[in-house]
Amino acid sequence: MTTRRTSQDELYKLDQEIDESILAASSEELREELAALGMDPDAVVSEMDAATARAKIVAAKTNLERAKQAVLAFKAKPASVSSGDRDAVRRKLAEMRTGDGKNASDMMMAARKGQGLSDSDEQGILDDLAQLAALEAEDPQEDE
Repeated sequence: MTTRRTSQDELYKLDQEIDESILAASSEELREELAALGMDPDAVVSEMDAATARAKIVAAKTNLERAKQAVLAFKAKPASVSSGDRDAVRRKLAEMRTGDGKNASDMMMAARKGQGLSDSDEQGILDDLAQLAALEAEDPQEDE
């Protein structure tokens, strides 16, 4: 049993063949064909370059918007941290403040111009550390 070919199928096949012939052609062949059609090959190249640049910008903006939405969705997820985990994270924060790292405490206070962290700052850091710990637990990666 054969399938019946429609005019839409034929047009699609013709379109595909034209695309393939363009992709298979060399730069010189395309320039000659454009010139034969009375078109300026350099102008066509410039126009195509501009269209490609616009498409890249649109794609980058779309990707950025998707990333922003993903961040908002991630931040909207409540941190499901037990009190024991929160205590562990609180100890980790204390270690970071007094830590072995070079000026770790100063680095944490840099945004506050050396005035120390507010309670809401500390809560935010604790939430961030808890989310980081949860992410690491979900998707552990081996150190390379």
